[in-house]
Amino acid sequence: MELYDFKSDERPLKAREWLKGKGHSLSTKKFWLRRFPIVGWLQSYTLSIASHDLLAGVTVGLVELPKCLAAAILAGLPPQYGLYSSLIGYFVYPLLGTCKFLNFGPTLVISMLMSTYTDKYGPDGVVLIAFLAGVMITILALLQLAPLVEFISYPVTSGFMSAGVITIVLGQLVAMVGIKGSTVNVIKAIETFIIGIDQFNMWDLVMGLVCAVILLGIWHLGEITEKAINRTKEPTGRQLFLRYFSMARNAIVLIASIVFVVIMITTTGQSPVGTPEQIEEGFPPIRPPTFQLQIGDETLSFAQTLSELSAPLFVVPLILLLEFVSVAKSFAGGKTIDTTQELLALGLTNILGSFVQSIPVSASFVRSAVNVASGVKTPISNLYTGGIMLAVLGVLAQYLSYIPTSTLAAVIITSLLPLFKIPQVTMACFRSSKRDLIPMYTTFFVGLFVNLTFAILFGVLVDLVFILYPTARPKLIIKSCKFPDIGEALLVVPDKNLSYSNIEFTKQHIIKSAGVTKSDMIVVDGSFVHVLDTTSIKALKETVGFFQSSQKKILFMSWRNHVRDQFVNFDDNHSDLFIPSVSFTDKYDVHLEDQNSLQDIY
Repeated sequence: MELYDFKSDERPLKAREWLKGKGHSLSTKKFWLRRFPIVGWLQSYTLSIASHDLLAGVTVGLVELPKCLAAAILAGLPPQYGLYSSLIGYFVYPLLGTCKFLNFGPTLVISMLMSTYTDKYGPDGVVLIAFLAGVMITILALLQLAPLVEFISYPVTSGFMSAGVITIVLGQLVAMVGIKGSTVNVIKAIETFIIGIDQFNMWDLVMGLVCAVILLGIWHLGEITEKAINRTKEPTGRQLFLRYFSMARNAIVLIASIVFVVIMITTTGQSPVGTPEQIEEGFPPIRPPTFQLQIGDETLSFAQTLSELSAPLFVVPLILLLEFVSVAKSFAGGKTIDTTQELLALGLTNILGSFVQSIPVSASFVRSAVNVASGVKTPISNLYTGGIMLAVLGVLAQYLSYIPTSTLAAVIITSLLPLFKIPQVTMACFRSSKRDLIPMYTTFFVGLFVNLTFAILFGVLVDLVFILYPTARPKLIIKSCKFPDIGEALLVVPDKNLSYSNIEFTKQHIIKSAGVTKSDMIVVDGSFVHVLDTTSIKALKETVGFFQSSQKKILFMSWRNHVRDQFVNFDDNHSDLFIPSVSFTDKYDVHLEDQNSLQDIY
């Protein structure tokens, strides 16, 4: 029997070499064209392309306006914060973005997470979280660490989203009947409903239900229209009208609700339904975020503030990245996306947005879908959407205070229902990988009964346990073999890298196997070992010392040159223990199941 010799002289780049390469790339024209892609495609921008972008930008603006207001309400903030949050992304992305269908703005998912922090830290705390999340994402982009988001699996994401949907729907049902109060989890929502039952308003309930039915009806009509368009490939004028009518359903219902409230106030002197507090007109104040949080009567230092925000500093950037990656993968159509550039745009949008009182923002499935359906051609469409938001803030904000709270609740509920995927994902996991049900339902129930921040943390931790356990328990091929130049020896072949998580397990099995077989020669094959860490090197050298004290010898066969150098350079010793790959003959496998314990061998 002969194992493959995978030895290689390859080695990781030294820090100096890496920095030199990066410094050289900074001086090239190609680098700056990648960082400012608008320079490349703006030269070929035509009137025809502009017309497509204008249509897409205006359509997205009509879809986005009600959702911006709903996102702010959902986050526990005054409605104008939703408009503030939609500004910067629409002007930054055309400069730095590379995907025509992407744009950055407030999303319902991140807003439901922010509601927890609004209750505790107020608007200043949420704005500061946006700034810090932007800094974290920018650092991840510069270090090219975007793959970190892949540690959040699809089942954990589904559990998080579904818990959020139920929590939000319950909270918005409470708001739909005119009751105000905290709804950060299911228990709190039920408690708020019971305590505030005397605030129940039948008009609010009727308005909310009517709006929800209309929104779902128009959405269903849009789905039927899209299927018809996909069959015919060439949409008729009626089908195009129904498509855009469906896209603008939230704005249509919003306008109709405002008209109803205005008529009621004009004729009766008051509104029968609850409306948001007065929306501030004008543009947001431009100022840096507050770096010292105020909690009660105590003002925290910046260091204390960072400590206080340690959980959202981890969770919020991950959720923003998760939303971005999900949307980008869904609409990329197999094309490669410059993730580093996109994350730079996302990070800078959140950093700059915090100077105009923005909550954290990311990509959105709805906005991207509307862009694609509207025939968007370039990221310039963002400028047209941004123009609509500026016009609303400057001229129309006073009319938005007539929007019924129950209408916004209906918009939120109908927008979130498609995100509830627990039944579908449960069936998929049950058929393919039942193990994934554990992290998914852990995330789901923690999100329901504790809060969404802890939900994503617990889900990731449970998932990591399942991922790391196989790493901590590598498969070991253990055979008694005969080598031509060595004679009989115990051969041990680990099937993966040796690290601090598995070296003790490997060390114990090597010693135990040598004791069971009474072998005086042990050969460890490193064909599958690509790298060692300090802990594993120290443990292997302790193993060498143990066998030497027992008048036995251990050799290392087929180890890569750079791994051998790691081992030897640890203490400039044991270079003579490495041998090249050689052929050998199997005698028998070694089984340890019913053998003496390690303690007995010692």
